[in-house]
This record gives sequence, C-alpha cells and structure tokens, in this order.
Amino acid sequence: MKKIFHKDMLYKVLRVIIGILFVLNLVGIFLVNDHSQRSRLVFNAFQSLLFIIVSLIPGFIEKRGKLEIPDFMEIIFIIMCICHFVLGEMMDFFIKYAWWDSMLHTFSGSMIAILGFSLVNSINNYNKDMNIPAVLIAMFAICFSVTIGVLWEIVEFIVDALTGSNMQRYMHNITHVPFEGRRALLDTMKDLILDTIGACVVAVIGYIDIKHKKSAFDSWTIRKQEEKAS
Repeated sequence: MKKIFHKDMLYKVLRVIIGILFVLNLVGIFLVNDHSQRSRLVFNAFQSLLFIIVSLIPGFIEKRGKLEIPDFMEIIFIIMCICHFVLGEMMDFFIKYAWWDSMLHTFSGSMIAILGFSLVNSINNYNKDMNIPAVLIAMFAICFSVTIGVLWEIVEFIVDALTGSNMQRYMHNITHVPFEGRRALLDTMKDLILDTIGACVVAVIGYIDIKHKKSAFDSWTIRKQEEKAS
C-alpha cells in the first residue's frame, strides 16, 4: 500500500506542476501581442493539457477494469510522458536533438508491444482454459503497438490543425514554410516505421520467450486486483 501511495503522490505532484504551467501559458496568451509568442503559448498550454489527460489513463484503466498495473510500468510511462510533452515539445528537444524523436518512438513502440503481451498474459491467466498460440500473441503485440502509434499521429495532426504547431514536422522549424511531396510525409512515416521496428523486436523476443517457457514477461503482466490480494 505504501508503494501505491508514493506512486499516486508522484502523479499528483506532476499534475500540479504541469497544471501551473498550463495556467501560466493560458494567462500569457492574453498578455502578449506578438503572434508567434501567442502561438507558442497556445501550443504549450495544449501540451500541458495533453500531459494531464494522458497521465490519467493508467488510473482510469486500473479503476474501471479493477486491474493492477505493475509500478515500474507506470514509472516508465511517466518518464515517457515527461520526455515527450515536457522535454520534447515544450523544451524543444525534438528540434535541438535530431535523435530524440527517433529514440522515443522506437522505445515507445517496444514498450507498448510489451503492454500488448501483458494484456494477453492477463487473459491467459484469468481464463485457464484459453491457450493462445505464441505467434498470435506476437502478432497482436505488433498490431496493438502500431495502432497506438497511428492514433498518436492522428492526435498530432489535430493539435497541429488547432494550434498551428509543427508536431508532425510538415514545415521548416525556422522559416515555417510547408514542405512539399514526400518530404512532408517523412516525419510521420519515420515515426510509424520506428514504432513498428520497436514492436517487432519485442514480438520476436516474446515469441521465443513463450516457446521456450522462460516467463520473462510475467513480471510485466497486468493482473486483476483480487489476484494480487490473494
């Protein structure tokens, strides 16, 4: 219970900090006259709001599904949120460091694939009569990860449309001149390819793990709350 308390406190502290940033950016929108500064404040406010919304997802899943997500999975999730929203978008790490975006997409693709394995393991553990073949579990992990990646690209597209930002890197960061042809698609396609590569690596490892009964992903399994209590 003590560990859960600390985990919840971490979420609350982060939400308070990001909430303050959201309010400051929101107030700043009405105080500045420069269009580019106002656009940046709108973008930062949007990113702050997205961070808060996304940070609520694990708790929502645990509460509604009566599930217990391993603490270290949530810690990794929090770190990824900070790396993306705070460091990547608000502090411009995506622009300052060319490798930052590629690293995050590859890592997130693999982590979401592990989550896919965890979900199937939960089903197998809950229903002892069900024995899903290893190849189907691996395929599900890949499809699950890539689908989340596609949904995220849709979110980026919507944010760009609403705030005039450049999350999908469809225009030059300095001149703000839109790219044309394949160049405009480069960032989105690179992200999806890296998501897929990360997922495929985990799928291969997971497939081998299941076939040889190593149980390496057992500690990553999301369990029913009553399972953990028993």
